Amino acid sequence: TLPADITGFGDFGGPLAYNNTFVVRALPTVHSDGFGGFDGPTVLYWNDGASLGGDDEWYLALLNAGLAHGMDYDIYRTNSPSSGVGNGLGGRTSGLALEHYNDLFYTAGDLGVNTISNGDFNNDPGNDISALLNWMSEGNKDIFLTGDNLASDLGVNAGAVGLSFLEDVMGLNIATNDVRIFIDNQITPLVLPMGGSPVIYSIENWVAYGGCSTINTFDGVTTRAGVTRLAEFGDVNNNPGAYGFSAATLNIYNTTNRVISLPYDLMNIYTNPNAKASAPLPARSLLLRDVMNFFFIGDRYPADSPDSPRAVLSVANHPNPFNPVTKITYTIKTAGHLTLKIYNVRGQLVRTLIDGPVQTDGFVMWDGTDEVGNSVASGVYFNEARLGPDVQMSKLTLVK
Repeated sequence: TLPADITGFGDFGGPLAYNNTFVVRALPTVHSDGFGGFDGPTVLYWNDGASLGGDDEWYLALLNAGLAHGMDYDIYRTNSPSSGVGNGLGGRTSGLALEHYNDLFYTAGDLGVNTISNGDFNNDPGNDISALLNWMSEGNKDIFLTGDNLASDLGVNAGAVGLSFLEDVMGLNIATNDVRIFIDNQITPLVLPMGGSPVIYSIENWVAYGGCSTINTFDGVTTRAGVTRLAEFGDVNNNPGAYGFSAATLNIYNTTNRVISLPYDLMNIYTNPNAKASAPLPARSLLLRDVMNFFFIGDRYPADSPDSPRAVLSVANHPNPFNPVTKITYTIKTAGHLTLKIYNVRGQLVRTLIDGPVQTDGFVMWDGTDEVGNSVASGVYFNEARLGPDVQMSKLTLVK
């Protein structure tokens, strides 16, 4: 444990200052698990646009989502990102050093060059793409990718491997590096979640803020076959259906890796000032929390928080893994309308087990069948329980 008077975040982006001596700290962070062993964060926040802004917005969103730095997530900052000197993750690891992490949050800010690089030495010698692909080769790794021109940089400047990462991993086609002129020149378009989104549920809409003293350019992307468009840009009257661009996307890469991406940075998400009802948290925090829930990033809400799912609802299933039946038990602190649904890794609804009023704690059995009674394949599934505004998600594994 480092002394309390050390200042700074202690990531690769800069040393800590302690008694006028620089202390270097490596990743991943390791701490005692309280049982004689060691543990560490399973989430890595990678700021690939360090010094270009956005840190405060990300740190607050992570805090609002219930994650603590050094305990729940680590930080990696790419210094001098636009200089292309290989300071990204691929310049420090081939991917093996990432194996402890299950989830990665990425931001490129408004950087449009040398983002996730291909290591060709013409631009950035760090092979970020190879490091990420090696990490994901283990399976069950999830990435949340944001950046104003990340997609266009991958599609235009990173060669064949960059285009492959864009198309295969992110599930996107790049149409333009400035979507504004194709959405009626809106600088601050309203973003509307698609109906039945498997990820976004706690936020009605948000603003993709592209201008003040300067005007940001956001990528215009479309989804490839089999990829889910999570949100769209509203028209000038904030109506859906006007444009074919994706404002948030979900792709399942190599069966088990879930990839969510935005064609703008998280720091450029603003709360809609004309929203019908005030939200308890800023829009970017709510969206990040939805992403965390979909990625099944543990139960991180403070126990005494009014927003905590644990405050009124908890869910457990046993046995897990299971074959052929598992028992899903729910505990409630207040009566209400409960829904309990099973989804596959693509976010597709498999089975609705409960959809109605409940008065007391209870349980339901799932026998691994869908709505029409057909047996589903072996694999990972997700149980989503909702009671009013509170949501709990748990992972189930069916083994045949």
